[in-house]
Amino acid sequence: MRRAFIHANVIDVLHKRILENYSVIVEDGKIAEVSENPDLSAVTDVIDLDGKYLSPGLFNCHVHVGMEPVANPADFAHESIVTYTLTGVKHLEDFINTGVTFVRDVGTKHKVAIELMHAVEDGKIKKAPDMQAAGDGICMTGGTGWTFISVEADGVDGLRKAARQQLKNGANVLKLMATGGVLTKGTEPGAVQLSVEEMKAAVDEFHKVGYSTCCHAESAQGVKNAILAGIDCIEHGDELDDEAIEMMLERNIPLDGTISTIFFFLENKDKLEEEFVIKSEESKRKVLKSFKKAYKAGILCGLGTDCGCSFCNHTDTAYEMVVLVEECEVTPFDAMIIGTINSAKICGVEDTLGSVTVGKKAHFAVFEEDPTKDIRASLDCVMTVKNGEILYKKAQ
Repeated sequence: MRRAFIHANVIDVLHKRILENYSVIVEDGKIAEVSENPDLSAVTDVIDLDGKYLSPGLFNCHVHVGMEPVANPADFAHESIVTYTLTGVKHLEDFINTGVTFVRDVGTKHKVAIELMHAVEDGKIKKAPDMQAAGDGICMTGGTGWTFISVEADGVDGLRKAARQQLKNGANVLKLMATGGVLTKGTEPGAVQLSVEEMKAAVDEFHKVGYSTCCHAESAQGVKNAILAGIDCIEHGDELDDEAIEMMLERNIPLDGTISTIFFFLENKDKLEEEFVIKSEESKRKVLKSFKKAYKAGILCGLGTDCGCSFCNHTDTAYEMVVLVEECEVTPFDAMIIGTINSAKICGVEDTLGSVTVGKKAHFAVFEEDPTKDIRASLDCVMTVKNGEILYKKAQ
C-alpha cells in the first residue's frame, strides 16, 4: 500500500526547520517521499492532516515497562509474571497513545520486557513501540534495585556470569548499577557500588556480541567508574563534575538524564516514604545543575523518564521535554531533537528511525499545535503512526 499524509507541517529535526504544508508518502512501512508537490496518482490511501504537526515518533530510553508506578516499587516486585506481562502490554499501548514509537527497557523482572520485545517483533502485539530490553539490571549484593529490577552479583567472575545470563535470557542491551539510588532503601544515591573491574567484565560480554550498555550512575565518581569500564550511556548523572564531563566528551558518551523523574517523586511526596523524599529533594538540586552543565558542554542528551518507578507513568514521556524546556534552559525545538534523533543515536537506530527522512521507517507522532514553539503541545498527541499504519487516533 502507498499511503500519503498530506497538508502536514513536518518537523525536520535534522535541519531544525518546519516544512510547511508538505506531504509524506509511505510505502511498505517506509518513507518513500517527503515533498511539497507529491505525485499522488499511485497513492491508495490519503490522510489529510489539515496543518497538524508531523514529528518523528518519540523515544523513551529509560523505561520499566512491566512495572506499575506505585509509591514503593519494591511492593510491586512481589506480583506474578502474569501481572507483570499484562501490565507491560497495557503500558506498551500507553506509549503508542502518547506518540512514543521506540522504548529501551532497562529493567523488568521475569524476562517480561524481553518476551514482550520478541512478541512485538513477531507481530503478536500490534499496538506497541519498537523495543530494546535489558532484562534485569545488575547490581552488587544489596545494591540499587535489588528489591525490584536488579539481580545481585559480586566480583569480576560474578559480573561476567550475570551478564552472560542476561544474554542467554535474550537481552540486547546491558544495564549496570554503579551507585546507590533514591528508591532503594539503605543506599545513598551517590555512593559507589560496582567497581570498574566488575563493570568492565560485564560490559565486555555485551560488546563482544555488538550490544550496547548503559549504567545507573548518580555521582561524579560513579560516572567516571562507568566510563572507565567502557559503558556506552550514562543514566541519570546527577552530580557531574568537570572531569566527568570531559571524559564523556572525549569518549562520546551520551547522557540520559531522566530529569522529570524527581519531579514526579516530589509532586507525590506526601505518599512517599520519608527516606525517599529526603533523597529526592537533594537529588533535584543536583540533577538540574548537572544536566544544564552537561548540555551546555555539548554532551549528546537523550530522553528517558524512568517510568514504572514511583508515580512515573508510562503516559508521560513528553513531560520530560516540558521539564527540559521549563527547568533546564533547553529550547522547545532542541527538546524535540533530544526526544527523537538524539535518542535514536543513543539507541543505535538513527539509520532507520529518529527523523522524517526518505528510507527510514514511517514512525510518526502527530500534534495539533507546534511543539517546537510551545513544548507543551507535545503533551497532546492526536495520531501515532508506526510502519505507516495508524495505531492511534485521538477521538474528536
